Amino acid sequence: MAPQFDEFHVSHYAEWHMFEKHGVDLDEAMEAAESTDRHTRTYGTQEGEKRYVVPGKTESGRRLWVVFADEGNGVGRVITAYDPLNKGDMARHRQMRGD
Repeated sequence: MAPQFDEFHVSHYAEWHMFEKHGVDLDEAMEAAESTDRHTRTYGTQEGEKRYVVPGKTESGRRLWVVFADEGNGVGRVITAYDPLNKGDMARHRQMRGD
């Protein structure tokens, strides 16, 4: 059963990384992360950290993948956020969101 997330938080490094590498600011990432309760399990870490991806969308319509770790107790830690990379990635994003 997939966990439910009530809140997300982000480190200063993750905020810097998202903006510098992907052009996504913190407000966009958080808005996209909270835009849907749909998410799927993705790669984990060698240490066993469980990671998920959210097919998020901002109010302005920007679609973002938001990758986060499960911190437990309904809290997700945002790792990064980025735009869908190609047509196939965009199609998967739309399918997961149902739009």
